[in-house]
Amino acid sequence: MRRKAVNNVNYQERSKEFSVGDIVTPFGVWDAQGGRVTAVWPAIGMVDVEFSIGNRRYPVEDLQRIDGNGNAAPPHTNSVPGGQPTVQVPGGPSESRVAAAFEKKSLYWAERDRKYRMTKPEVSAGCPNCPKCGQGFPLKRAIYKRRDGSSERLMGCRGCMFLIKDADIVNFGPVSEIEIEGQG
Repeated sequence: MRRKAVNNVNYQERSKEFSVGDIVTPFGVWDAQGGRVTAVWPAIGMVDVEFSIGNRRYPVEDLQRIDGNGNAAPPHTNSVPGGQPTVQVPGGPSESRVAAAFEKKSLYWAERDRKYRMTKPEVSAGCPNCPKCGQGFPLKRAIYKRRDGSSERLMGCRGCMFLIKDADIVNFGPVSEIEIEGQG
């Protein structure tokens, strides 16, 4: 079993916890399968361990130290990103602020094949907003291509040039016809 961490471990700091003669086991292995540290390489964060089957080199973050009672000794280093164990929020936690961060404010992705859905305020107003730019950036009718006398009509954002077909908005209703042909 290999250790799968999602954060960075300062292996040079962690290697200072190991010394020659320590009893260690690879992460996830029984303590009966332990070995004794024969060399510590702090610059590269590696430790050589002597087992009954021979010597092997391990990264320090893949090893557990075993104390005198045969229990795994947890590391004393701090691998929290940024080094801060707790971040204080002014005014304390607020469910309304958390909920507001995930509130859908404009046209959002709803189904496979890039199908979007309008929010309730957009449905009542009858006009979708740009999903990239957000509220205050309504999508306007635009003509994308003109071939053989016919044109492909899309909805477009003037701010970021986001383009979408009317058919790709699941709950799209009739909107007032405002056509722009390359005007900025």
